[in-house]
Amino acid sequence: MKHFLFPILIIGALVVAFSGTTPDAVASLFSTRHAASGASPTPSPTTAPLPTATPEPANIAIPRLQAEIKANPNDQDAMTQLASEYLSINQPNLSLPLTQHLLAMGDKNAQVYFLDGYGQQADGQIGNAIADLEQASTLDPTNVAVLANLADLYLTVNQPADAERVANRAVTFNKTNPDAYMALGGVYSAESHYDDARIQFEQAFSLDKTDTKPLFAIVQSYISQNNIPMALQTVDRALVVDPNSVEGLVMKADLYGRQHDDVHASEAYDDAAVAAPTDEQKVAIEVRKAQYFVGEHKDAQAAAVFQELITKYPNIGLSYIGYGSYLAVTLHEVDEAVVQFRKGLAIDPDNEDGLRDMGEYELQHSDPSDAVTYLKHLADVAPSAEGYELLGAAYNRLHEYALQKDACSKSFVAQRSPETLGCIAGADYELHNYREASRIFDVLDSAARGFLDQNPQLLFVAAKTYAGNHERDKAIGAYERLLSMMPRGSKEYKSIQQALTHLDTSH
Repeated sequence: MKHFLFPILIIGALVVAFSGTTPDAVASLFSTRHAASGASPTPSPTTAPLPTATPEPANIAIPRLQAEIKANPNDQDAMTQLASEYLSINQPNLSLPLTQHLLAMGDKNAQVYFLDGYGQQADGQIGNAIADLEQASTLDPTNVAVLANLADLYLTVNQPADAERVANRAVTFNKTNPDAYMALGGVYSAESHYDDARIQFEQAFSLDKTDTKPLFAIVQSYISQNNIPMALQTVDRALVVDPNSVEGLVMKADLYGRQHDDVHASEAYDDAAVAAPTDEQKVAIEVRKAQYFVGEHKDAQAAAVFQELITKYPNIGLSYIGYGSYLAVTLHEVDEAVVQFRKGLAIDPDNEDGLRDMGEYELQHSDPSDAVTYLKHLADVAPSAEGYELLGAAYNRLHEYALQKDACSKSFVAQRSPETLGCIAGADYELHNYREASRIFDVLDSAARGFLDQNPQLLFVAAKTYAGNHERDKAIGAYERLLSMMPRGSKEYKSIQQALTHLDTSH
């Protein structure tokens, strides 16, 4: 859903995405817990390098495993399972100490290396993740999940030749496993070799004609080439396999939308809503339909969809929150939008969109302490880089700089961007941690060239930081860069000149 974001110092960047096997996959993925050395490579009989999942949800499994480890601090199986559970709830900060401890204890098997690598990837430590996955691939050289994830990591660091090499190895040793062909097809897609990619995806589908994932991958390849007619044909193939696929029906509607075909797009969205198993999902699909009409500048149709939603689903919070977003973003009726957000949150207090939108509204229009209330709740129910950076902005408005630094640090762990790093540096400056702030500004200037010049407010803080850290030359350099950006004779220009004069006289 589109949010009515307002300008703040820290804005979102790229989200770290993961493909391949996820930590909530269920498995006995390795043929043995400890791989035998010196054996000839043979295909692993299974496809996901994680411990067998427990039937209980994470909020039950985690306390049970914690108790087992407390009773027996050397229980390596419990540590491995707990690390996997932490990763399944996106908590690499909790999984990594466990996997690192297991490795230190000598439990250096492919499974542990995979989990540690996955945690390192989730924590943004791509180099460490690659090293772990390379170790896992040495210990279990034919495991599809290990090879698929390693190929994806190689693509992340622009090593396509290595990605092809390991993906081809997956196919060589797993000729009857669709996941191997999906991995190789994914590499070819990333290289824009779409014809080659589709050959692999078709092979994956031929091995399991009940699984539509390869067909949806083919759809995406056609979308990348803007070949919407072929994408639609392939979606129809997937719907033959699973006529009630909500994913397929929504994708079909979106594709008709790309062709500006109101009638067929609307019909497909309605079909998807009928197929959706819950009212919440039905409402989400209808909100998507309304957003299509907004994008087509057909506000009357969009408004009609939202009004119908509120009438038909008055007990679903998203009905009001979706309508509120439309009012705020499209019609700029912010006060009425807030009324709708509050109605939605009264029904669904944990709704992520409603919490985020109200947090942004309160931060812009009201007491930032109210924004903190909404954004802290958002961080509890759906921790994300965007949510933490908004929380950091709210704390900044309250001059709670230690809490700002904590929130922005969490945002940076989830999404390593210069914006969130700048937020941390700004908090350090306000806390008089000039040495730490200076190091961060040095990193920003070297690793994100041009970023400080594009954000003169931060460059000004950098100059003051360098001065506070007694780095006179760096401070002068930063002020002179700022001076060149300011209109000569302006208030800002004169202020920077005074700062430079002060540095000269205090030398």
